[in-house]
Amino acid sequence: MSVFSATARSRGVRLALTALFLAMVGSVAQIQHAAPAHALCAASPMVGDWHNIDGATRSMTRVVVGFTCSDVVLCPVGQPCTGGDSYFTLHGYGSCSPTACDWGSRRATSMGGGWERATYSYGWATKYLWVKTYVYYGLTYLRVYTFTDFTDGRTDYSTDEWMLR
Repeated sequence: MSVFSATARSRGVRLALTALFLAMVGSVAQIQHAAPAHALCAASPMVGDWHNIDGATRSMTRVVVGFTCSDVVLCPVGQPCTGGDSYFTLHGYGSCSPTACDWGSRRATSMGGGWERATYSYGWATKYLWVKTYVYYGLTYLRVYTFTDFTDGRTDYSTDEWMLR
């Protein structure tokens, strides 16, 4: 047996092992790419049933903040990714008599800086409900800013309320 044939066999074995290794790595990479990426939605201090600290308010009496966690993103090989659509919902209640006016639940949009905003459209006005949490002396408050944009000629106005759970 010549030195050349032993070297050629050794090189062939190395090439075969390298090809096998690359095939295994490619399969693992494909499996990892096709598997869902998991992340946990962190609990938000904003979620809850909030009540105005001013019992005599003529504005918002209550806001229920919810959160939909859809943090799993699926990215199948050769297909577009889906999922990853987590969001807050705001369910407002205005001051009415004899019971609170139920504004309904709306999906909120993140406005940056911790603010979330939901839009309520009526024939006579569009109402924007903004919420953000603040911590003072160990208590978490929900600040609720409401802007009413009248479409029927009345003067627009805003309110700024504070709520506790």
